[in-house]
Amino acid sequence: MTGLYHEDYTVGRVFETSPVTLDADEITWFAKQYDPQPFHTDAESAKGTVFGGLIASGFQTVAVATGQFISTGAVVETGMGGPGLDEIRWIAPVRPGDSLRTVVTVAEARVSKSKPDRGVVRLSFSVSTDAGEVATFYATIMVRCRRAGSAGDSAA
Repeated sequence: MTGLYHEDYTVGRVFETSPVTLDADEITWFAKQYDPQPFHTDAESAKGTVFGGLIASGFQTVAVATGQFISTGAVVETGMGGPGLDEIRWIAPVRPGDSLRTVVTVAEARVSKSKPDRGVVRLSFSVSTDAGEVATFYATIMVRCRRAGSAGDSAA
């Protein structure tokens, strides 16, 4: 897929991503760098926690889901970064061997009020494993317009 322009992000459009499986080594490496809590960094110590075993950092789950969306190619050459994430919810733990599947839905899309060469798109992320949904969040991104101030703005 080549990058999508603002005009291609219609409210309700869905992106399904390729699954990513996390193993214990990936979980502990990430956590030692960015979220060094025992239930993320040490399988033996994790057994004595409320989780009863090693789990991935929620930040790793969000990072993987974001990478899955980027891997769709939707923002290749059209992505312009984004101002942030909202409403991050970690619903259930992600364990070694779990495969993350992420569905991304366009929740809003509009042309920037201050910079009409770009669109502002709000994306709803739902991350699941075989056991069910594990995380949800919104990401706001900016993407190029085909033409400045294009028609077809929509918002949910």
